[in-house]
Amino acid sequence: MRRRNPARWRAVEGRLGREHEIWLATVRGDGRPHLVPLWFIWLEGILYICTTPDTQKYANMVHNQMVSLALPDPKNVLIIEGEAHVADHQTIDILADYFYYKYEWDFRYDNAGYRLIEITPHKIIAWGDGYDAEGTRLL
Repeated sequence: MRRRNPARWRAVEGRLGREHEIWLATVRGDGRPHLVPLWFIWLEGILYICTTPDTQKYANMVHNQMVSLALPDPKNVLIIEGEAHVADHQTIDILADYFYYKYEWDFRYDNAGYRLIEITPHKIIAWGDGYDAEGTRLL
């Protein structure tokens, strides 16, 4: 793991806590990409999203857990590459409160049958954040 500039890392984590949408890229079985915006929670170095099993993104993640995510600002870029898995029941109860606080939405009681997906970052890159001289790779 790369050595982190504490000020830069705090700024990145603060931004991940404040932003409301993130773009998720997955790959279909035939290799075609799929890109969608989603609500998300960043907590203790893990990114969480919700989706239903009948979506293309869910089907893609079943076959290929490697994903990319990006915040929407092209002038202050933050890209995350990681591995996605369905969260366990204990994590679901904890994260439901975070989703409710941020979005006023409790996915556990939505009739659509949402699944909580946790994404463990393997790589984080950023530029345009005022720290470009340090390079783009944070993790």
